[in-house]
Amino acid sequence: MLSILIVFLLLLTCVITGQPIAIGLGLSWLIFAIKARRQSKWSDIFLATWAGLKTSWVVVRTLIMIGALIGVWMASGTIATIVNDTFSLATPKTFLLMAFIICALVSSLIGTSFGTLSVVGVPLIIVARSGQINLDLVAGAIIAGIYVGDRCSPLSSSASLVAAVTNTPLSNNLKTMFKTGILPFIFASTSYAWLSWRHPISSLSTNLLTQLKTNFLIAWWQLIPAIIVLAMALLHRPLIESILVSIVSALLLGHFFQETGWFTMLKAMVSGFHPAGIQPVSGGGIISMLSAILVVTISCGLAGVLKMTNGLHQLQETLNQKKLTPRKRFLLTSLVSFATSGFGCNQSVAIILTNTLMQPSYQEKRSVIAADIENTTVVIAPLVPWNIAAFVPTSVLGVGFANYLPYALFLWLVPLCSFLWHKKYQTKIANSL
Repeated sequence: MLSILIVFLLLLTCVITGQPIAIGLGLSWLIFAIKARRQSKWSDIFLATWAGLKTSWVVVRTLIMIGALIGVWMASGTIATIVNDTFSLATPKTFLLMAFIICALVSSLIGTSFGTLSVVGVPLIIVARSGQINLDLVAGAIIAGIYVGDRCSPLSSSASLVAAVTNTPLSNNLKTMFKTGILPFIFASTSYAWLSWRHPISSLSTNLLTQLKTNFLIAWWQLIPAIIVLAMALLHRPLIESILVSIVSALLLGHFFQETGWFTMLKAMVSGFHPAGIQPVSGGGIISMLSAILVVTISCGLAGVLKMTNGLHQLQETLNQKKLTPRKRFLLTSLVSFATSGFGCNQSVAIILTNTLMQPSYQEKRSVIAADIENTTVVIAPLVPWNIAAFVPTSVLGVGFANYLPYALFLWLVPLCSFLWHKKYQTKIANSL
């Protein structure tokens, strides 16, 4: 337990001091490896680390593809067209509210937070940069919005995972998530409306539109790569597959309509799109995701070593020593979710660990633990700065990896409302069965 506390404080120190999270995770691996060495050989520790590293490939592959996608969208004019269309919808005193609602709607539609981030999150942050608004506010609204669908979309992999590990019907869980999410969504929307009024974009400069139209072809067909991602998500196609098709379409559009050279677009996929002179649309590329990839690989290696220790078993026994009231049990689940999100560094790992640790406390109440995990772990993971669920969006948006936290209102409000009105929500869960 002491080693767990030390590691948590170490990672928290990295967040507070602004040090690279990868350093903290590397030192955390060393601490747990030394602890595991008391019972295992170094060869076994390295094998466990390698087993953990191998699990990171799925996420790393997605990050590589997202980096390449954003780079080619930048070069082909897709991002420029989305920014232009977003610009026409935005008003200075409703921008934050619009950012949250657009991200929430798209994520609920396609069920993928990273896909939503690429399709609408990046264009929204570009508009925000041109309007001289606090980017932490905008990042908070975007990140909160992209995770709305993780709870309530039938296409959400997180919702499917919760249903699988708790052995509950996905359809019933989605009904519960809709009912328990209404109040937090209303509170968050009202708060973003107020923040939009208090912190409006200083100006929606026509300079941005001028630069876009000077450097890019703005036309409806430039939206095809983004439409492909949305459409293939609705058709239940894997995210990687939709990204690949979208990249091919962007390359074709960029070359034949935008008249961008093949080499320029391929380079944009690797190192990002960085044209000469000041450009409102630039960035992306696989290189821009290297920090996130490093965090993912180290965290998965750390998770592999953590499984070797008996820390989780001891923690499970400690957590289930006392019989808890439903409200106290939910509070404990929330605290465990913060811990598993911190040590697992991955939303999926956090869901599995939380279910493993808390399941004895819920006994046979599978629908209740499913709802509590959805209302804690799923939304708490993006609130842990070194978790992939938070680190990837902040890396893509180009903002500080902790400054957005106070403004990701929906993510805070879901567990808070669930705790305050827990008895009422329990009734809603029962009615969903």
